[in-house]
Amino acid sequence: MITFWIIAAAMLIAAILCAVVPLMQREPAADTPKPRALNVSLYRRELADADHDRLAGVLSDGQHAALRSEIEQRVLADTRTPAALSLMRASPQGTATRAATSALLIALFPAAACALYLKLGQPAALDLDDSFGASHDMSSASVEMMVSRLAFRLKSRVPDPRDAANWATLARSYAVLERPSDAAAAYARAVTLDPGDAQMRADFADTLASANEGRLDGRPSEEIAAALAIEPANPKALALAASAAFEARRFASAISYWRRLIATLDAASPIAVQARKNIDEALSMSAVTVTLQFADGAHATPDATVILSAHAQGAANTLLAERHLSASELPATVVLDDSFALNPADTLSAYPQVSVEARVVTATPGENLSARTNVTGAENRRAALVIAAPPG
Repeated sequence: MITFWIIAAAMLIAAILCAVVPLMQREPAADTPKPRALNVSLYRRELADADHDRLAGVLSDGQHAALRSEIEQRVLADTRTPAALSLMRASPQGTATRAATSALLIALFPAAACALYLKLGQPAALDLDDSFGASHDMSSASVEMMVSRLAFRLKSRVPDPRDAANWATLARSYAVLERPSDAAAAYARAVTLDPGDAQMRADFADTLASANEGRLDGRPSEEIAAALAIEPANPKALALAASAAFEARRFASAISYWRRLIATLDAASPIAVQARKNIDEALSMSAVTVTLQFADGAHATPDATVILSAHAQGAANTLLAERHLSASELPATVVLDDSFALNPADTLSAYPQVSVEARVVTATPGENLSARTNVTGAENRRAALVIAAPPG
């Protein structure tokens, strides 16, 4: 700050000198009265010619006297006019005017400079600690002090909804200082003051997760749901909801949130690209990859249909997904994922244990070819089915 004021003062003094010094200077010496050598020589020549004409008898004594008087009057007039002008320029009144103008400029320059800086400059920047040079980087202690002052001012006020943005600013400051618990507390105050701000609630959920080792279950999920209820297309809330669903191994829901997120973004943006990668990963983790082939000696007519189905293991044995293939396509590797779900609310990704079955349907009675196996796990699930006639 001291450096700034020294530079500003030097520039101001230079500006004042540029304006005042020329004003206080006397008129150039070229304007002062000087003997006009050329005029004097002409007047002497005329006087000499007049004397010569009188001696030659061209002029009478009276004419010579009149001519000489006229030349003398012209000499006086020629030398008196510059002197009068010089006296007028150097008059006390002119000097006083210049002095008053100079004093006015000296007074106005600083005032005008300060007014312009307050209007167009950034006076607040003078409060920053510039101990690290022109970059004005603040030390951690300075930042901590500023954040503490802001916290003290907010806590000492009567709760006001208009302070919600200030509490959010305090929360972001705490996050920068890697104080997630304090940041979460500040966001809680902000959300209480303005519960209808979807972005603030999404930020609150993110901060809560940071304070809880990245976990999004519990209160963070509640805040995410509240943010989406207010603004269904909020990008941050959608991204957090997808992460929470993926974390809970609800892959179908995660995929749905990521697809909604992509719809709000530029398709080429890094976030959209990452969301598509996440979708591929979720699909691969929730899908069941099935290898299908006929057993030795078993066969089916080319027009036969192979029905591949996935069921939830348990008493309900709910049919989850189904695909139809032509018998002529076997052997084949088939992927069953949530896109083949018969009921969007009941998907493969929701069940860690499923069973898969392949059976052949033909127009010829008596051909009863099928295969069935169980698949355990919630990711990278694979099964191999060999279709054959049942024993006996």
